[in-house]
This record gives sequence, C-alpha cells and structure tokens, in this order.
Amino acid sequence: MSVHWVNYDLNKAGQNYDSLITYLKSHQGWAKPLKSSFLVKTSLSVGDLRDGIKQRIDTNDEVLVINVDGRSWASFGIDSAVTDWMKSNL
Repeated sequence: MSVHWVNYDLNKAGQNYDSLITYLKSHQGWAKPLKSSFLVKTSLSVGDLRDGIKQRIDTNDEVLVINVDGRSWASFGIDSAVTDWMKSNL
C-alpha cells in the first residue's frame, strides 16, 4: 500500500467534478491538505491512479501524481485532522 499525492488544476469553470472527488475518496484512505490536492492511500501505482483520474476530468485539466514515502515532511496552517492522518499513514 502506498500514499500518492495528487495535485490538480481543473481549468474549465462551471464543471462538476464530484466524480473525481468520489474517485479519490474511494481508495483505502485519503486526506485533503490543500484546495487542489489529495493524499490517497492505495494499492494502485501512480500511473494507474493518474489514469483513473484522467477518466474523470476534462482534457484541458492538469494533474500530477507523486508517490510519497513520508520520511520527511513539514506543514504550516494545515488542519490537525490532516496532519494526524499523515502521521498515521506516511
């Protein structure tokens, strides 16, 4: 099981991205540290997760998926529920 950091820019105003959010939350675990990012705990590779995301966004949107090893991180202003999740899952 790995944690991947998903960052996205959804560039088409007025679109409904509920399908994307539901998909990201459907994995073994998740946290939402910033407005356009999720940490997703999953058995999928970064490429497989990206491919699942691509099915739920527009072609002009942008996405970056990075594997997170959790060896080192720091935060400021992030909700304690998110940092608690990170402490438990990274």
